[in-house]
Amino acid sequence: MSEDRSLFGDGRYPEAGPLAVLARLSLLGAGLAIVIAKFLPPELVPDFVRSPNLQHFAAFYVLTLCALAALPRTRLRTVAVGVGGFATLLEALHLLAGAPLGPLTDNWVADLGGLSAAVAPVIVERFRRRFPRG
Repeated sequence: MSEDRSLFGDGRYPEAGPLAVLARLSLLGAGLAIVIAKFLPPELVPDFVRSPNLQHFAAFYVLTLCALAALPRTRLRTVAVGVGGFATLLEALHLLAGAPLGPLTDNWVADLGGLSAAVAPVIVERFRRRFPRG
């Protein structure tokens, strides 16, 4: 299959193409932003929405979308387990730093909700492809 640098083409996109590099940089940026925001004092982290759970949901939704774009040949299950493991690790580290368990559990559930919301359309599309068009 020949290389196809167009965004919606049918050919194989080059590994070092500008969009592939941008996708990997966005994954790195999203991951770093989450780590930095997690360990900064709360007054230094900007509030994008009023609910901390919604912030966690949105952060991991974006992180999962970036991971899906940056790792196109990686199995969906592997990407989901990696992002879920990242969420679990961050909340566990925060627990070890002395944070109370209740809010951390709420944050972790919101993290996994964002992950699930990003992965669900991919799963539905794969299910729909199994049915032939009439």
